[in-house]
Amino acid sequence: MLGMLAILGLMAPASQAAVHSPQRIVRVGIYENPPKLLLDSQARPGGIMGELLLEIAKREGWTLEAVQCDWQQCLNALQNDLIDLVPGLAYSPERSALYSFHNRAVLEDWSQIFTGKTTHIGALNDLNGKRIAVMSGTLQLTQLYNILQKLELGSKLVITDSQYNALKLVQNKQADAAVVGHLFGVRHVGEYNLKSAPIRLEPTNTYFVTAKDRHPELLAAIDTHIKKWRDNNDAFYTETLNQWGLRLIEKPTKPWIIPTLLTLGVLLTIAVLTVTLMRIGLRRQRKKLVRTEHHLHTVLDAIDAYVYIKDDQFRYLYANRKLCEDLNYTIDSIVGKTDQDLYANKQTINEFRHNDEQVLYSGERLAVEEVVRDRKGDIRATFFSIKMPVKDPETRHTNLYCISTNISALKATQSENYRLAFYDPLTELPNRRLLLQRLERHLQTIEPYKRPGALYFLDLDRFKHINDARGHAIGDALLRKVARRLSLIIDPQDIVARLGGDEFVILKILHPGTVRDCYKEALEFAELVRTRLEEPYNIEGHSYLSSSSIGLALITDSTLTSEDLMRQADTAMYRSKENGRNQITLYEPGMQEALEEHLSLQHDLRFAIGSDQLRLFVQSQYDKQNRICGAEVLLRWLHPKRGMLTPNLFIPLAESTDLITPLGDWIMASVCDLLLQTQQSSFPISINVSPIQFRRPDFARRTRQILESSGAPAHRLIFEITEGVLMEDFASANSMMRELKDLGIRFSMDDFGTGYSNLAAIRRLPLYELKMDRSLILGVPLEQEANAIVRTVLAMARQLGLHVVAEGVENEQQKEFLLRRGCHALQGYLFCAPQLVEQWLEVIQQDDDSGSVSEQ
Repeated sequence: MLGMLAILGLMAPASQAAVHSPQRIVRVGIYENPPKLLLDSQARPGGIMGELLLEIAKREGWTLEAVQCDWQQCLNALQNDLIDLVPGLAYSPERSALYSFHNRAVLEDWSQIFTGKTTHIGALNDLNGKRIAVMSGTLQLTQLYNILQKLELGSKLVITDSQYNALKLVQNKQADAAVVGHLFGVRHVGEYNLKSAPIRLEPTNTYFVTAKDRHPELLAAIDTHIKKWRDNNDAFYTETLNQWGLRLIEKPTKPWIIPTLLTLGVLLTIAVLTVTLMRIGLRRQRKKLVRTEHHLHTVLDAIDAYVYIKDDQFRYLYANRKLCEDLNYTIDSIVGKTDQDLYANKQTINEFRHNDEQVLYSGERLAVEEVVRDRKGDIRATFFSIKMPVKDPETRHTNLYCISTNISALKATQSENYRLAFYDPLTELPNRRLLLQRLERHLQTIEPYKRPGALYFLDLDRFKHINDARGHAIGDALLRKVARRLSLIIDPQDIVARLGGDEFVILKILHPGTVRDCYKEALEFAELVRTRLEEPYNIEGHSYLSSSSIGLALITDSTLTSEDLMRQADTAMYRSKENGRNQITLYEPGMQEALEEHLSLQHDLRFAIGSDQLRLFVQSQYDKQNRICGAEVLLRWLHPKRGMLTPNLFIPLAESTDLITPLGDWIMASVCDLLLQTQQSSFPISINVSPIQFRRPDFARRTRQILESSGAPAHRLIFEITEGVLMEDFASANSMMRELKDLGIRFSMDDFGTGYSNLAAIRRLPLYELKMDRSLILGVPLEQEANAIVRTVLAMARQLGLHVVAEGVENEQQKEFLLRRGCHALQGYLFCAPQLVEQWLEVIQQDDDSGSVSEQ
C-alpha cells in the first residue's frame, strides 16, 4: 500500500476533460507553481487548481483559454482585463481590496523555510543574521517581514521574482534559506539538494480570483462546485488532491485542546472496550484498506504511462496495465522479470540498467529521457522517466518506484519545430538563420589563412520568367533541382542554404594556403557551381535553362562580421548580374560604393514615378512627302541632383526591382492621354515596352484596363518590342501579342537586324512593322555591306507586308537611299530632335493647320 501511495505522488493526470461545445471562453492566467498550478504538455491548466478548474469548466460548458505568464504579469493582466481568472491566490485583507474572491477556499497551504544540507535552522532565533530569499509580492514576504520585525531579528531579505529562483539562490549559496510554499518546496527540495527546516509560517487559504467586482458569475459557479465537493468529500476532488501528493494542513494547536485530550484520555481509560467493538473496528478498517487499494489499482491502470516497481536486483515487483499490454505480458507474469527479459535491444537494456543503478546506489530521485529501440536499433519510442528509491519498511531493502511517460509525439513536434526554424521547407536546405549561426562559428574559430573560407551568393538567372510563364509548380521543382545539384558538389564541412526566392548561399571551407592559393581554389569551385547550374533541367518532360549569377567573398580572418560578409557576397552577385548574368564576380572594396549609388538611385526613382521629374519626349517619323506619319515616345528623368538622365541609366534599375510595372503603367496612361490630345491626327504613336513588363502574365489585363479607363483609340498605339523578347519564348510572346492585337494594338520589332532572328518564326507573329536599328543606317550609303543588309530587310518586309521605319537618319544621302528602296517612314535628327510633349503638340497643331500631317 505504501508503494502505491509513493507511485501516486509521482503521477501526472492521465485523463483529459471531455470536450463540449464552447458556450463561453474564459481566459485563465497560468504561472508555474507546481503542484498547485502549471501549464501541462497540451497547453492546458494543470496541477491541483488547473485540474479542478478543467472539471468545473467541463460541467459549466466553459472553454478555457490558457494564457501563460509569470506571477506579476498574471496579476497585471487581470487588472487590465486581459484575462478573466487567476487560480491559486492566497487571501489577505489587502488583496480583497484589489481582487474578488469566492467564498469557500479550494485548499489550505502554508509557507516553510528550506535550507542547504549543511545549514542549521531549528528555531526562529536561528534566522538572526541569515540571508533569506523570498518571492516579491507574496504573503510569504509580508508574513516573514512581520515576524522578523516583531522578534527584532537582523536577517537580510533577498527579494527574487519566483520561488524557483529563491531555491536556486540557496543552492548557489547566495542565500542561507528560502521561504516558499510548502507544496512547492517539497516537490523541488531534492532537485536543488536542499532540506526543510522545522519552521512554518501562518497557514493560508487558496482561491480563484477575478478583478475587483468583475465576473461574479464565474466565482459563483466555482464556489458552488468547491463547496459541494468539500462538503460531500467528493471522489474527484479527493483523488485530485491525492494524486498531486497534497496533505491537509496541520492546524495550530488551540489552547483548550490539550486539557480536552487529557479528559478524553481519562474517559477512554475508564470506559470498557469490549472485544466485539474491537472486532467491528478491525473489520471496517480492513474493508477500507481493501477499498483504497482497489481505488489505487484502478487509477494506476487508467494512467496512460508506465508505472512499475523494481527490487534491488532490478526485477519487476509490480507493473500497471499499460506496461503489461504494450509488452504483451499479464500483470502476474511480468513479476520477477528483468529488462533483459522484456526488451530485445542491448543498448536499451544497458541504458535502463545504468539509470536504475544510479538511483539505487545514490539514493536520489532521477528524471531522465529513456529511448526504447527495436532489434535493428531503430528508435521505437522515447520516454520521460521519473525514478526514486523507496525503502521497504518490512524488508529494509530499497526498491525503485518509477513512472515513464511516452513523449515520442512531443519529441517529434520539437524536431519538426527545429526543422521549421532552421530549414527551408521547399528545398530542405538550411535557411538564413542556420547559415548565419554556422558562419558565426566559423569566424570565431578562424585563424588567418589557417582555416580560410569562401562565401558564395547565388541568384538564378531568368527564374522569375520561368516561374511566371510556367507557374509556381514548375518554379518550385526547379528550385528543388538546383538545391539537389548544390548539395552534391559541396563537402561535408560546407553548407548550402536557401535564403528565399531564387537566392542561395554556400559557405565553403578552403584548404590552408597563401592568398593566391585561396583565391584560386575559391574561383575554381565557383566555376564548378556555375557550369553545373547552367546545365538543362528536365521537369515534367520539358527542358528548362537557368544559369546563375555568382558573387564571391573570401574569408581569411575574423575581422569582418557575418553580416559584412553576406553584404560583400551579395554586392558581388549584383555586379555579376550587371555584367550580363551567368558570371562570377569576386568582391572588391569599390563595389560597395557602387551598390550604395545603385540603391540611392533606386530610392529616388520610386519617388519620381508619377511626378514632374519624369518627362516624356516625342520624336516624329516622316514619310516620303516629308509629312509626319508617326511618332515615338521617349522617356527622360530630370533628376534634381544628377540632371537629365537617359533611359539606359534607369530602366535596367526599374527592371531589376518591382518599379517597372508602375513605371510602364504611367507611361502607357500618359501616351493614352497624348492620343486623345491628337484626335485630329490619325498617325500612330509608338512606345517601348520593357521585356520584364511584357512577360508579366497580367500585362494584357493591365493594358486593357488603362485603355478602357482612358478611352484612347487602341488602333493608334504601337508597342515596340525587341527581337530577344520575341525569340526567347516564342509561344508565350505570340499568345500575348495576339491577345493585345485583339484590342487593336499593333506591334513593331525594335532594333531589327542587330541580333539573330528566326525569319520563319517572325512570319507567324502578328507584327505590323519592322524598325531598323540606327547601327544599320549609319553605314548607308557608303558601305556596301550595310547597303546590302538594308535592301534585304526592305525586300523581306515587302514580301511579308510589313511597314518599315528607319531610325537614326541624319543626312540627306541616307534619306534618299532609304526612300528610293521603299522605306515607309524615317526617324532621326535630320528631321527633328526629340521634343518635350508640350513643344511637340504645338508643332503638330501647326502641321495640321498647314497640312503637313499624313493621314494613315
